[in-house]
Amino acid sequence: MPTIAHPIVNDIIAQLSLVVIVLGALLMMFKVFPDLGFYQVFIRKTSVLPEFFKGVGLGLVLMLLCALLLYANGNVVFEKANISGDTVCLYLLYFLLISAFEELLFRSYPLFALAERYPLWFAVLVNGLLFAFAHFANPGITALGALNITLAGMLFAIYTLQKRNIAWAVGVHFAWNFTQAVILGYNLSGNKMSGFVKAMPKGVDYLSGGEFGIEGSAICTVFLVGCISWLFYRKGFGLSEPSTQEGNEKE
Repeated sequence: MPTIAHPIVNDIIAQLSLVVIVLGALLMMFKVFPDLGFYQVFIRKTSVLPEFFKGVGLGLVLMLLCALLLYANGNVVFEKANISGDTVCLYLLYFLLISAFEELLFRSYPLFALAERYPLWFAVLVNGLLFAFAHFANPGITALGALNITLAGMLFAIYTLQKRNIAWAVGVHFAWNFTQAVILGYNLSGNKMSGFVKAMPKGVDYLSGGEFGIEGSAICTVFLVGCISWLFYRKGFGLSEPSTQEGNEKE
């Protein structure tokens, strides 16, 4: 993970390349499966910005509430840190590209294919597990951290299926990472970050998150389970089956 301006620029270029690669792979798949297109795999022009900013709002609120409870419980203290305005702007772009890449990778065709072939509960679970497997090499990962990343992937998958628009998941993923790392100064999934303040976890790791960050905390687990339960209570999975016939609709 980057901590100074020049490595951030290098990582931005790398993440942009990954986004282009995923989009290119999708275009090749659409050649193989002519009945498929961006619309069917939840990449839609309709309501992109509103859905994105709804996700940003939820990701921001979730992370701030987690940090507030941790602070109130004595599981974190915040120390003053310095970060330049240029670095903040670069981090904004960096985390936007990370969230776009990971959501395109996991919540576009893979989620569509799983939901077409298997029961939706199984598709959501497998999608969350795949998301967690991609983070298993992160430094300091714990069982609780892996569980929370799985739950986060499931949350993104459920809302993508409900809205049939990947923009929300990109927004919440972006705000989740940016708030945790830059606004609160936590380690992000075990990676050391630079922020406006520096979070110093206190107490047992399963509450504070330890070196892994908020994602390693049981308090994060409670919030994620609560969000998933609320979404499921409101709409279930939001659809019975993502039929390919809908793909004939043009935006």
